[in-house]
Amino acid sequence: MATTKKAAVKKSPAKKAVAQPPAHQGLDWRSLYLYAVSLITLMICLFAAVSVINGVLNILMPDPGWMDAANYPDKTAAAVETMRQQTLDDNQRRAIKSLLTSVSLIVVAFPLYRYHWKQTRKSD
Repeated sequence: MATTKKAAVKKSPAKKAVAQPPAHQGLDWRSLYLYAVSLITLMICLFAAVSVINGVLNILMPDPGWMDAANYPDKTAAAVETMRQQTLDDNQRRAIKSLLTSVSLIVVAFPLYRYHWKQTRKSD
């Protein structure tokens, strides 16, 4: 019988598995924060924009208000007209104040929205 020699097989050393960072399941806290702040500031901007439109309309067409001249002791036409004009001026002043409040909300909230949204886009 002939003996056959088996060729020696060199075993290559086992390669170490490269450690991969753990995959995130869902959102991490930072992304959740950024998305939440972006959503809130975007909603503030949207509601403030609607309020700006409403304020402009109130300035252009002020509410005349309701006035019962029968309850005032001085019922002259001049006194009633003076009170009516005061009511119109007061309504217009409130509309301007509301408009400025809405614009200031947009001025503050929109840069916050842009910053947080850019941070969100960077982290994706």
